[in-house]
Amino acid sequence: MLHSLSTLTSLVQDISRAENAVAAMRQIVVKLTELFSVPVCSLYLKSSSEQRLVLAATAGLADVAVGKVSLALNEGLVGKIGRTLHPLNLADAPTHDKFVFIPETHEAPYHQFMGVPLIHLRELIGVLVIQGTEQQRFSQDAEAFMVTIASQLAGTLQSIQRSGAWLPQQPTTQEVDRYSGVKSAPGIGCGRLEVLHLNLSLQDITQQRSTSIDAELTRFESAVARLKDELSLGASRLGDSLPSDVANLFSVYLMMLQSPELHDRTVQQIRQGFKASWGLRETVEELAGAFDQATDPYLRARGEDIRNIGNRLLRHMLSKNPLETASEQRELVLASDLISIADLSIYRPEQIKGIICTAGSALSHTGIVANALGIPAVMGVSSLDLKKFDGEEVVVDGYRGECILHPSPTLLTEYRRLQHADAQFIDQLACLRDLPAETRDGVRVQLLTNTGLLADVTPGRKHGAEGVGLYRSEIPFMLHDSFPTEDEQYEIYRQVLSAYSPLPVSMRTLDIGGDKQLPYFEIREDNPFLGWRGIRFTLDNTSLLVTQLRAMLRANVDNDNLRLLIPMVSRIDELQTFVHIVDDTLEELQSEGVAVVRPPIGMMVEVPSAVLLLPRMLKYVDYVSIGSNDLTQYLLAVDRNNPKVSALFDNLNPVMLVALEQIVAHTRAANVPLALCGEMASDPAAVLLLLGMGLRSLSLSAHSIPKIKWLIRSVNFTDAQALLHKAQNLASEVEIRALMSEELKRLGLKNLSGPEPVAIV
Repeated sequence: MLHSLSTLTSLVQDISRAENAVAAMRQIVVKLTELFSVPVCSLYLKSSSEQRLVLAATAGLADVAVGKVSLALNEGLVGKIGRTLHPLNLADAPTHDKFVFIPETHEAPYHQFMGVPLIHLRELIGVLVIQGTEQQRFSQDAEAFMVTIASQLAGTLQSIQRSGAWLPQQPTTQEVDRYSGVKSAPGIGCGRLEVLHLNLSLQDITQQRSTSIDAELTRFESAVARLKDELSLGASRLGDSLPSDVANLFSVYLMMLQSPELHDRTVQQIRQGFKASWGLRETVEELAGAFDQATDPYLRARGEDIRNIGNRLLRHMLSKNPLETASEQRELVLASDLISIADLSIYRPEQIKGIICTAGSALSHTGIVANALGIPAVMGVSSLDLKKFDGEEVVVDGYRGECILHPSPTLLTEYRRLQHADAQFIDQLACLRDLPAETRDGVRVQLLTNTGLLADVTPGRKHGAEGVGLYRSEIPFMLHDSFPTEDEQYEIYRQVLSAYSPLPVSMRTLDIGGDKQLPYFEIREDNPFLGWRGIRFTLDNTSLLVTQLRAMLRANVDNDNLRLLIPMVSRIDELQTFVHIVDDTLEELQSEGVAVVRPPIGMMVEVPSAVLLLPRMLKYVDYVSIGSNDLTQYLLAVDRNNPKVSALFDNLNPVMLVALEQIVAHTRAANVPLALCGEMASDPAAVLLLLGMGLRSLSLSAHSIPKIKWLIRSVNFTDAQALLHKAQNLASEVEIRALMSEELKRLGLKNLSGPEPVAIV
């Protein structure tokens, strides 16, 4: 038995290469019987529909029991492991009081038993068991290795367990693939999956059936035509400047490309119902394999040429020109590991119906911008292999953090109905646009918007925003290929200030670092969220800060609605230095004859030190804005972009409520205006509590304003206060959310949380 990291690595790699879920599980149990030199290894997975552990794969027990034998939690030895979440190592399993004999498994000869739970992110995935005929416990080394293997496999098996594809009694689930992620931006979107940054070779292609033979034939023929043009152009441009033997390669490649063997065999595969990429891979491997067998070195080299041609064809088949796509009237769902602001800017906002990221979390910057643009988004869908589904129809359910691939026509129709109903609901709230966000008992709340893209300026005014509570100035920096000049920034800021004048606009100075990186100024740090970001970065790069301040102050001359906002303040001397730089910049501009005035200066409360030092900081600022996203992250010590812990991130954690109450008390005592920006202001449950605390200014995404205004106009301030008092006595965010959910239902506001989930059909 090999107790080594290489053994584990090899096992995980073998599983990842398996054709499907059943094959992957079969590889696991067979491999473990070899590693532990035992006659039996069995894998039980927890059924998602009920609390039972189902035999999903076995090597050694009867195959007919797979998918049929199941145990309730705490039933039998396997159920006991599932209930206690603790390994069990027995010398004689049948003598244990929890032992249950199941005739269908034919396990009578086996006495030696060891089982370990499979746990991923605190959730039971299943149980892994090995059995032997001897009557003695497995060694401590074997137990330790088994636990290690289980910890490595749990994450891989979670995606299989959730998919339900391993349950033979549910064949329909194989037609529809549902993947869970993290809710990032609410809403429902349907469209074709547009996978960005896709870089594949033929070896990465897996067998897949096509949904349209004609579309796959067109895809293949177009790729052939584009590659033919590319090779012909290359030959004409470079032929005279290349050695004759190298120039001749263009002719060889063209001959191979036009050969009936390559073309006709690929077409034949497509007509048999396979995707063009798979048909090409099969054809290329067949032709190249024949050359590989040749004894002549020249002919063997042609095998590599064939593969080269195949890969170039594949890239043309999968290539996307976003600018061309953007001009088409297509509904798209963009997907990648992470999607940058620059990626989004290539497409028209109305064309993007959803966003899926396999990494990131609810509050990664992509999710924040998706919220601002009103695009449903699901982040952290780590189990989704994007390569397999590029170009397929997909549904993004931002309310529940789910993506559905291969939706049936009935299911797709239902989701499109919900998508339309959601848009209709927002349209119905349009009548509130010019009405105040005022409770039934007369408490007024100011609703501002968050923005950063020029394309996002109009929605704020359209939905009745009373100004901009957070202008993210880093977004224009992200869209540039170098630091924008003062005049370039001036033009952008002037448009934003003018669009909202005379309403206030709080412009946050450059806030990069953490998950917000500039493509031309990479910051590499071991812990970027505790590193060089926000005001720390700009104070260390004073010229950048002064340039930005000059552009903002100049843009304010004819508008007079600018409010400066300082990000990531953690020290008193940061405020002192910033105020000093502002005053110097004002003096310099005035000496140049520019009629600038000193705007209000605000600070963001985003880190614990700012909460504790707030009474001493308030004398340096004119207003305070709570950055709920980062403040929650730092208070909970939870990296919101880390899928392993992002589930622990919740604005309604009791410690967040305590911190908010302290901030409200400090600012009220100093008579300093207070606002809250961040995704917490778009969360109906949170808004009820913020209202009860005394928050009177919220900044949120433009598309969330109608719903939150409707909420505020539907409740009494006194009721919100009573809810807050109840929430203050609860022990966890789970209990607090349950309380708020019941209250929203009681008030008839359940529409704020989106439609009911749709069953797979």
